[in-house]
Order: sequence, then C-alpha cells, then structure tokens
Amino acid sequence: MKVALIPMPVEDGNFETNWKEFERRFKEALHHSPDFIVFPEYCLTGFREWDFSGAKLYGEIVKRVSTLAKNNAVYVIFGLLEPYKDCVYNSALLINREGEVILRHRKFQEPMKFCTGNTVKTAKTEFGKVAIIICGDLYNKRIAKWIKKKKPDFLFVPMEYSPESGKISEEDLKAMSERVKLLNVKTFIVNSYPPGGAWVFDEGGNLLRKSSGDKLLIFEV
Repeated sequence: MKVALIPMPVEDGNFETNWKEFERRFKEALHHSPDFIVFPEYCLTGFREWDFSGAKLYGEIVKRVSTLAKNNAVYVIFGLLEPYKDCVYNSALLINREGEVILRHRKFQEPMKFCTGNTVKTAKTEFGKVAIIICGDLYNKRIAKWIKKKKPDFLFVPMEYSPESGKISEEDLKAMSERVKLLNVKTFIVNSYPPGGAWVFDEGGNLLRKSSGDKLLIFEV
C-alpha cells in the first residue's frame, strides 16, 4: 500500500484557488502511483471563525473529487465542511477507486457552533480496515475508546493545526506519538500549510517518516 500525504496551502474562502492547488498536487502525487492520496482538514474552502459558507459547496466538492478518484482509480481522503439541517459538521471523506464515498467521519472535538460527531466508523479496502479522525480528535478520550473497539488497520488524520510559534515543535510530535501509541494503530497525519508537515507513525507511536512545509510525503507499507 502506497500513501501520498499532501500538506497543501489553503486560502480561507477561496474555493477556485484551492481547487487549482488541489488538482496540481493531486497530479504531482500521481507520478508516484499511490493507492491513497490524503489532503488536510477542510482543504478546499478553509475555515475562518465563524464563516460556514464553504458548506454550501459540499455537493460540488464531492462531485469533483469523486471524478478525480474514479478517473485515476485511486483512494482519496480529504476534509470539508458538511451541511446538516441547521448546523455544519467538520467532516472528512474516503472516496474509493470507483469514485464512491465509502467512509465519512464527523469531527468530535469542535466548539458548540458546529454539529459534532459521536462515533468512529471503518471501511474495508483491499489493504485492510481504514478509519479517519480529524485533527484534535487525536486527543479525545471518546475517540480512543472507539478506535480500540473498531480496531482499524490504518488510521488517517487530516489536520489544520497552526501553533502560536508558527512551527511544529518536538513537543507537538511527542504529543502525536503518545496518542498514536495509545491507539495502537499505524497512523498517517497530514497538516495544511502553513506550517504544513506530514507524519507516519507505527502502532507503537514511533515516527517512521516525516516531511516539513508543503513537501509531499510518500510512504509505502
């Protein structure tokens, strides 16, 4: 299984600019013949507190990304804003090689103005069971219980994390490592740029590979 993690730049509220970047980075990743291409949290609209207008593009975004996945026979994981009745979920989708949405995760760890998720699901692939969580979910105790119950083979974590220092520190990486060790699952994390970065951890929380900035990270299991 080959995974491409893409820490792409994201402009808040600028869908077409983000889409051009998404397509460009998608094509860049295809040169490495990946099975999975993974993008950050709400990567096509960004999110500025409390502007939920990007949720209106949910249908268009799913249609465009599904077409890319199907035309290139690749799995795609990415974050987006999902409208639901009178509120919005911070969600992430897994689209399969046929362009079908086979897994949706709704983020747990969000302020009250969002709808919040309450479960973790898995999807079967030819490589094993896959689960997705989003950014701060990594540190949520309820998430840990669900992951241990579902026992996925691989966990994907789209992020949009910008520490006050503007850089991902050793303390940040240590915190990620400790949580992955608790979850006991091989984990792929990709952050939006800036500050960017992508990381792969084994089941014991050991860092196997990393990239910095907006550099593409390719990892083969």
